[in-house]
Order: sequence, then structure tokens, then C-alpha cells
Amino acid sequence: MNTTASMRLSVSLQAIAQQLDDALADVAGKRVNFVLVLDADDVSQYISNCQRADGVAIIEGLLARWKAGRADIPAHYNPDLPKGPAS
Repeated sequence: MNTTASMRLSVSLQAIAQQLDDALADVAGKRVNFVLVLDADDVSQYISNCQRADGVAIIEGLLARWKAGRADIPAHYNPDLPKGPAS
């Protein structure tokens, strides 16, 4: 059976989101809201652990920072971080 990447992802996104939710909580020390947006086979899909309105706010905040040319997080200002592809 030939299934597309978008179909395989679609049926697995709930499990992926739960694993991501658990991993992020372990790192952050608390649960953090996320929206995972992906594109496979030219089909955009998303999964989130928060209400849609909260997910919209997350995405709009990110887009506003990108449009303003600001770094996403303070660590991105670290001059010791590699710039561009690794050699």
C-alpha cells in the first residue's frame, strides 16, 4: 500500500504531540504551550496542546517578531552560536 507522508503524519500527530508535550515539560520544568506546523506533500498540517485561540496568538506573536526582524529568544543573540550551516 502506497501511503503519502501527509497521510502517515496525519494519523500519528496525536502521539507525536504527546511525546513533544512530555519532552518540553521535562526541559522547561513545566508544561508549555506549543503549535507544531508541518508541510508534507504540499499539505499543511498542525497539532497543538493548547486551545486554538492560544495557538493563533503563538503564531501571530512569532510572525510579528519575524516581520520586525527580532530574534525569537535571547539565546539567538549569543555571538558564540554558529551562524549558517555547519562546516
